[in-house]
Amino acid sequence: MAERELLYYKKFYEEPLVLDKPIPDKMGKDMYFCFGCRTKHCRYICPVYKELRNESYIAYGRHNALLSVAKGLEDLRNLANTMTYCLECNACELRCPNTLFTADFYRYGTTPTDFTRKIRRDLLAQGVKPDGWEEVEKYIAEHMGYFEGPHEEITKWAQGLKLPTSGKTVLFVDYWTAFNATDIARLVAKILAAARVKIAIIDHPGVTNGELLDSDLKKWLEHGKHTIDALKAAGAETVIVINPHEYSYFVRQYPKYLGTLPFEVVFVTDYVNDLVKKGAITFKNSVNMVATYHDPCALNKFCDVWESPRELIKAIPGIEFLDEDHVSQWDYCCGNGTATFRKIHPDIAYRIGRSRLERALDLEAGNLIVSCPHCQDQFLEVKDKSRLPIEIKHIWEVVAEAMGIEK
Repeated sequence: MAERELLYYKKFYEEPLVLDKPIPDKMGKDMYFCFGCRTKHCRYICPVYKELRNESYIAYGRHNALLSVAKGLEDLRNLANTMTYCLECNACELRCPNTLFTADFYRYGTTPTDFTRKIRRDLLAQGVKPDGWEEVEKYIAEHMGYFEGPHEEITKWAQGLKLPTSGKTVLFVDYWTAFNATDIARLVAKILAAARVKIAIIDHPGVTNGELLDSDLKKWLEHGKHTIDALKAAGAETVIVINPHEYSYFVRQYPKYLGTLPFEVVFVTDYVNDLVKKGAITFKNSVNMVATYHDPCALNKFCDVWESPRELIKAIPGIEFLDEDHVSQWDYCCGNGTATFRKIHPDIAYRIGRSRLERALDLEAGNLIVSCPHCQDQFLEVKDKSRLPIEIKHIWEVVAEAMGIEK
């Protein structure tokens, strides 16, 4: 796993792009790798392209835009808005011929998500903000307020559950989940308690969201180190992560910059699925529904976690499961993206989300099961707006119902 995580990290991406100065040669080389492509696999798999039909916003277009800057044909400032059309879903990296056919041999591949994040940060550092960035700044400020506010606020979701703040197995709950998906965090804690797993929580994590990663890498890493130190101080040997976005940062981003983590990181579906296999969790209730499953981008495309949610769903009695292959789902996104997209482009986010729900309805599934709180939030909004006849169920709601656990 570690080799794959670090495979495409390019240290020259740390060199800042400066307005009115030449693009570094190594960065230009990456642009040529993309410019020379004629297959444009990234076009066919990009959810944004499917809605807008504009090649400027696919990975090919974004790379060529920077190549135009390198050749003196374009101004770097004009890339600010173009870069906001990336969902950061990572499908283009998975389908890129440089990744498919050269990376494993040459240890080199294009990294469109890292590349897009870098350009955003470099432009923001020089005062160049894209349209609509105020919403992202509000969101970051809100989370900074959580971090700087009373520590007991972050653990209000656990009220009455009597969870300690130290232990070998720590359930990591980020700020967004703690304040916006409280019921999901509580259900996970109750499910683990029913399996007699002793878990702890921390009451003062850093700001771990992708919006800060898109804006200020140095500050994001400071908060990342704070979170890692807090988990280590709590005695964590195993950290169970609820939010797929945060999981991708723990296993892909932190090791790049901060080194090997001093504890094991497990996504919650993997952990609970192992408990089911061991017999520590049993399902006593039938959950009667026809359902399909939506793979979160951060989980499937970034971290290759796709089996455990499906195995959990299949183990629950009463569910007629209409599965779609996880590779087929590289084409999909809920529309939220893994960081800033929905805040800047809410209308396009809605269209992408609606297309996904319509695909589930094409399968004649009355329920769409998700394992990401951001996907759930986005799909519920799209469902309310579109009035499509489909129910959105978080996987922990379904598991808890099968176990006889109440919210």
